[in-house]
Amino acid sequence: MLIKYLFQSVILVTVGVVLANILVETNIPSRLSPLVKPLCKASNLPETCILSLFTTLLSATAGKSTLAELYRRGEITEDETIITVVMGTFPVVLGESLFRVQAPAALVILGPIVGGIYIVLNLFAALIQTTWALIYSKIALPPRRIQIKNNPERLTLERDTIKKGLKASYPTLKKIIPLLIITIYSIGLLLDHGLMNQISILFDPLLRLLGIPGECAAALAGQFIHYSVGYAIIGSFLTEGIITEKEAILTLLIGSMIIITLIYIKFSVSMYVSLFGRLGIKITAINYTSSMTAKMITIGLVLWLM
Repeated sequence: MLIKYLFQSVILVTVGVVLANILVETNIPSRLSPLVKPLCKASNLPETCILSLFTTLLSATAGKSTLAELYRRGEITEDETIITVVMGTFPVVLGESLFRVQAPAALVILGPIVGGIYIVLNLFAALIQTTWALIYSKIALPPRRIQIKNNPERLTLERDTIKKGLKASYPTLKKIIPLLIITIYSIGLLLDHGLMNQISILFDPLLRLLGIPGECAAALAGQFIHYSVGYAIIGSFLTEGIITEKEAILTLLIGSMIIITLIYIKFSVSMYVSLFGRLGIKITAINYTSSMTAKMITIGLVLWLM
């Protein structure tokens, strides 16, 4: 699993960095300004940040790698970088729901009602994060004037342009790829030696506070193995009448908080630090806090409405 993730990360980071440099060399943002103008105007973010959000919809790692390279090149500021990362939460979750098997698996294993509600709530929590990042961006960043060319040049990717993008990418990749491999591998070793158990204990008081049956702890443990295992345990509990639909949804939301924590510790910290350097620590703290807060708001709504 770790080797597979390392391989995927290296490939996607490379794609993202190369893509960022090609974007700069071809001046694609100015040619696509009619497409990104509404989002730029709404957020006061530069066109390059908006384009990285579109990339994030297809691949979170590639999109963030693109953003990191733009930051390294001085194309965007620190604030613009952080805001874009938080704002990218909804595209990431939407992309995972559309292009991966998590949403179909939830609908099939948990049933259309519980599975459907859980998918919508995940999207809602992600939308909360994107919305407050958008609001903050609109308030904190100065207004941006977008100029649209009446007769834009024809978009062509010449061989020399691609070569320049590849050449410009090499120094960055030479620095971040070794750091990425070392940090992911080191954190993986820590998780294999008991760190995962500590994460589970951290969320135990929340289970008790919400009055969720102790049997649901098995589902949370299953989430550590694979999300489908957690789905299967919850699905069987629902079928046997051990838990209610409300308890199932609350357990799934808490399980998602545990999974997010695990992902941040195992992958995101190393990814952000290797891509953004010192800024990566700040991005990790802000994005994780934002994610946990949005989940707690979502859990509060479930307790209130169901």
